[in-house]
Amino acid sequence: MNNLLMLCCLIFIQPLISSAKFYPCDRKLIGSTCYVLNITIEPEESHATVMFEDARRLVIEHSAIPTFSELLFHNLPDVESITLKGGNITAVNFSSDTLTSLRIDKTGLQNLSISPEPNHSLNTLLINRNFIVTLPKSIRYLYALSILDLSQNRIEYINLDWFQQMNNLLVLDLSWNRIARMDASSELRLPRLKNFFVSYNHLSQIPWFPIGFPKLERIRLAENYWNCAWVASMRKQIWDRRIRLFDSDGACSENSEGGLCCYDQVPVDIPARYELIEIEFQEQADGVIFEKKAPEPARMMLAEQPAVDGEEKTCVRLGDKIQSLKREMLALVKQKAEMEQQYSKKVAAMQETLRSVREDLEAAEQEVTRYRYKERMDMIDRTGRISTGTEPIANA
Repeated sequence: MNNLLMLCCLIFIQPLISSAKFYPCDRKLIGSTCYVLNITIEPEESHATVMFEDARRLVIEHSAIPTFSELLFHNLPDVESITLKGGNITAVNFSSDTLTSLRIDKTGLQNLSISPEPNHSLNTLLINRNFIVTLPKSIRYLYALSILDLSQNRIEYINLDWFQQMNNLLVLDLSWNRIARMDASSELRLPRLKNFFVSYNHLSQIPWFPIGFPKLERIRLAENYWNCAWVASMRKQIWDRRIRLFDSDGACSENSEGGLCCYDQVPVDIPARYELIEIEFQEQADGVIFEKKAPEPARMMLAEQPAVDGEEKTCVRLGDKIQSLKREMLALVKQKAEMEQQYSKKVAAMQETLRSVREDLEAAEQEVTRYRYKERMDMIDRTGRISTGTEPIANA
């Protein structure tokens, strides 16, 4: 009977073994980081039989996996961190109870789904330089997130209530998108959020800001279409709470409030910022070859802006280019100053550490000297080579 049962099991398992695909590490670094390069996993393949080499951190680069399915996540129960970089991964269906970090960088991602079940393991989610337009509402189930970076995508709408239950969220980066609208309820509270970045979007205001951000310390707001009344109302709150604004707009064609350009009318014909995504796909997909295009300076047209043509139109374009270059120059100058300040802090910290180490070393040397002196005196007492009257005083 047992032999028959074993035979049946073998008959059932044999097809799975024969169809299984194993992807070893192309290179493996110290610390159990496994790099897998240039693999292809088609959607019609059985993802249940895909296997990777055991590692704590898995990096898949320049690979064609049109859909990174739930089964692929479930086949990696011992992996703590996954990075998907480059290549062609247009859909990710996230589902994992063990993964702590997920990064999706420049894979052509368009569709993201998240299992609508409470997740208490994932604390870092970075999705950058992709083509996501909408976020799944199920992102609210990622309760353990501390870092959420969605910069350099094509997101158009955000509801801040989606992040309400993320009690550990410290960093929320939504910069370099196309967000024209944010919603939030009056009960909005992001209890631990310290860093909030929304620069380079199409926003005119942020609801319940900064009231709904009780621990906020650093913000980036430049290159939006802020409403002047909103900027004026929130500027004093930012000042009173000593929230640090890390960027500004520089020269403004309209009004300026506290370093931010603002407008009394809602902009129309907002240009798409295609230059935010660096398209470098060399392979041909669906008969279309993607090429990297030079960025064009963004230009805003107001509802009451009169039509111009000929030389006037050229002057307007040149003026916009000059303003754009000025803003970039100011941003670079501020970035340089920030980097110099960080460098100075690091040098000071290193000097303080060195001083502390020196003090500890001197204290240790003194302790060793005292120990050796005591040991020598004990030996003299035991051997009696030197009379007690001639012994040096131990405290001297």
